Amino acid sequence: MSGPVTVPVFVLGDDVSTDLLHPPDYFSLDPARIREGFLRGVSEEWSRRVPPGAVIVAGRNLGCGSSREVTAQVFRERGVRLVLARSFARIFHRNLVNLGIPHRSVEGAVPWPPGTELEAVLDLEGRRLFATGGPALRFAPPSPFADRVAAAGGLLGLLEPGEKRGAPPA
Repeated sequence: MSGPVTVPVFVLGDDVSTDLLHPPDYFSLDPARIREGFLRGVSEEWSRRVPPGAVIVAGRNLGCGSSREVTAQVFRERGVRLVLARSFARIFHRNLVNLGIPHRSVEGAVPWPPGTELEAVLDLEGRRLFATGGPALRFAPPSPFADRVAAAGGLLGLLEPGEKRGAPPA
């Protein structure tokens, strides 16, 4: 495992719905169109500027609203390194797990207000995110199952070759 790294961080508030994370206008089979819709309902500026490797931090109930999988998929399409939230909406959380998108639950309060954009140090082994000289955000370790799925690149990565959809039985 690598050591601490400096990452761009974008902070969302509580109850950010799937419609805000990825509006339905951006549903498509075209990955470029899907990427274009990332955070479009939150901030058009952030939608254009969140770089690969960024960390998204949110308050309570991230991903409430619909159950569409593309909302979780767009985090991977945009190369988000880690999603941190005080809590996740149940189905959105399940989609993150199934797609192998790294995410963790925040322990305690998020130290930055919604709308904050900053550079911070991500220490996965120490389970903290902090700005130099500033407060630290602490997060829980991943569940063993979610960690295993993320390492496999998603739930389908855990299947034996003959178990994948459409594959003939051995």
